[in-house]
Amino acid sequence: MSAPRHPNGSRSALEAAGLWYERLHRDKVSDAVRAEFEAWLAQSAEHREGYAQAERVADLLKRSAELPAVLALRHEAALRLTRRTRRPYRALMALAAALALVAIGVGTASLTGLKPTQYFTAWLTSLGSQPHRYATGTGERLAATLTDGSQVTLDTQSELEVAFTPAERIVRLVRGQAYFEVAKDKQHPFVVEVDQRRLVAVGTAFDVRMDAHLVQVTMVEGTVRVEPLVSPVAAAEASGAPRGVSRAESLPPPRTLISAGDQLLISDGTGDHIRPGDADRATAWRRGQLVFDGLRLGDAVAEMNRYSDTRIVLQDPQLADIRVSGAFAAGRPEVFVEALTNYFPIAVASQTADSVVLKASRP
Repeated sequence: MSAPRHPNGSRSALEAAGLWYERLHRDKVSDAVRAEFEAWLAQSAEHREGYAQAERVADLLKRSAELPAVLALRHEAALRLTRRTRRPYRALMALAAALALVAIGVGTASLTGLKPTQYFTAWLTSLGSQPHRYATGTGERLAATLTDGSQVTLDTQSELEVAFTPAERIVRLVRGQAYFEVAKDKQHPFVVEVDQRRLVAVGTAFDVRMDAHLVQVTMVEGTVRVEPLVSPVAAAEASGAPRGVSRAESLPPPRTLISAGDQLLISDGTGDHIRPGDADRATAWRRGQLVFDGLRLGDAVAEMNRYSDTRIVLQDPQLADIRVSGAFAAGRPEVFVEALTNYFPIAVASQTADSVVLKASRP
């Protein structure tokens, strides 16, 4: 059994307790494992209290399983419990985090008679989350219900901050990709802040992806108003434009409307551009798929690598320009590699648990 170590070299009793809880609630537990657990439990009062807290969280989850804010997280937490991962302790942490978000007030429901404890805080900290913040690691997806009833789904390696005010429902996409299904409330606009833009919606559904130099907003339902995050005057005074670009040219247009079927591209180099979008392809990640249509292999590999700790590497640079099409399972690099080696002059040069190196095959 392994768990991450703290800077001082000791393992958190809560993390170890989470591991033990998961281990002891599998279908088959050997007598040797139970004896090992009893020995660990007898080592200190801290161990016993940590495991008691783990049991309390599990019991709390069972009793609050049907709360609206928990329902959205239960499915993803269950996936984590069964997903092959190098960090199994994340599974129970995900369950605790789901409850903690509700107890602290991010979720829609209140837990009568229950208050957030230091235990919840400790689990949230170890998961890398804070109240009003959602984040995912490599290969993870997370669905959440916000206090207004809006649904948010985060893709792999993504982070979102919730900052509701009395006037507006504001969320900030810090990195990655998110799908929003906005609850209707004309009195309180729903605003997604991304790359110096405000995406203002009342009741709609849309996908936002944030890369290093490009933001893509794909509309599924309804209409979104795009406007500058700050006024043009304030923006011009607060920040300089890239070299060769005037401050006026670097600012987003005053207002833009995008509707179902549209895709807005926000690029560092070319500014804002609207084109027809493919919502089914843009949101395929929600079904665990990546859909490529004539995409450069170099770009397809980069996309596959977002979802797995096993990196695909192109040894021969010329391979990057091969065009690939098809639907592939996110987080399954071995399946993608098998398809490449079957249909293209590509072979595996070397392979480890952390990487697969591809080379051009020779007749």
